[in-house]
Amino acid sequence: MTHDGAGGPGSPGRHRSPWGRSGRILPIRWGRIIAVVAVLVVIVAGLVVVRGRMAGDHRAGSSGGRPGAPVAAPAPTPGDEDGPADVTAAPVTARPGAGPALSTASAASPSTGIGSVSPRVAPTAARPRTGPPPGSPAVPVAARPAGPALSLSSTRVDLGDVDSVWRLDLRGEGTAPVDVVIGASPSWLTVVPGRSRIDPGAVVPLVITLDRAAAPSGPIDVTVPVRPRKGDGGGDVRVTARVDGSPQVVSMVAAPTTLYPSGCAPAARVTASPVTASPVTVSTVTVSVVDATGIFAAELVVNLPDGGRASVSLVLDRATGNRSTWSGPVGPARVAGAITYTATVTDLDGRRSRAPGSLTVLPCPS
Repeated sequence: MTHDGAGGPGSPGRHRSPWGRSGRILPIRWGRIIAVVAVLVVIVAGLVVVRGRMAGDHRAGSSGGRPGAPVAAPAPTPGDEDGPADVTAAPVTARPGAGPALSTASAASPSTGIGSVSPRVAPTAARPRTGPPPGSPAVPVAARPAGPALSLSSTRVDLGDVDSVWRLDLRGEGTAPVDVVIGASPSWLTVVPGRSRIDPGAVVPLVITLDRAAAPSGPIDVTVPVRPRKGDGGGDVRVTARVDGSPQVVSMVAAPTTLYPSGCAPAARVTASPVTASPVTVSTVTVSVVDATGIFAAELVVNLPDGGRASVSLVLDRATGNRSTWSGPVGPARVAGAITYTATVTDLDGRRSRAPGSLTVLPCPS
């Protein structure tokens, strides 16, 4: 049915109200339709972005549970440098909708970031190794010997020209305490352990002492057995050294050689002018010594005519190379008679040499 221009049913560009009321004509709302569509597009785009971010976080936090999922590239570990050389990185295939794929070189190089690998590469291809690299010899761990056992830190001791004391270590190596037995040695060489019984795993000193003053001069070469009373181990300790000879007294001179008792009156001499001279009561003894080690001390022991005894320490006058000169006074004596004395020199090794001498004490001049 057609209406006229006054609003009849056949007028073009208009339609009837959807509520069925006659005579209600509504215009088409194009602005509202466009706004609704724009809102829907924004909502859909937001959902897509959120879903993409959630999927990326899931890929970064996963450890490669299913084939083809992105996994973190394993960092190289020590010992993997000599791993299989025939492993070739497969080309990376990008999935539809994913970002640009990494190149083979960048995927294979170690980095601190997270990279994607090909689904054809198993995630467990490179595992950290806990043992030594292939080809390295295995280091055996020796079991502790059953029962008592003894070991020495060394069996060679060289004291040279100067040293007199040396220390070694004794160790209990077995599963039971070990008793140490020291073999025979010269009287001038002592070998003494810190204690005679050593517990398993304990360390005890073994002290070696050379008495250079008593040892014979020249080279020393002595072997002393060190053994466990029961069990295994031990050894022979070889001790070597060089001992210089005793110091040598080259000369000993007293000046003057004739004295007078103390308390004598001065003697008058007849000359152009009268001179009074006091009698000499003290003499000076000079001792020359040769020793390669060096002199530690020199002294005189003096026996006086009246039975008295005195000890005099000599003073170093000069030293050149191995030679030294020492001097000191002898006297006075209270009575006439003979003064005897003995010079004793001691070197740094404690070795001594002695030399005797004498003086004459005359009666007081009349």
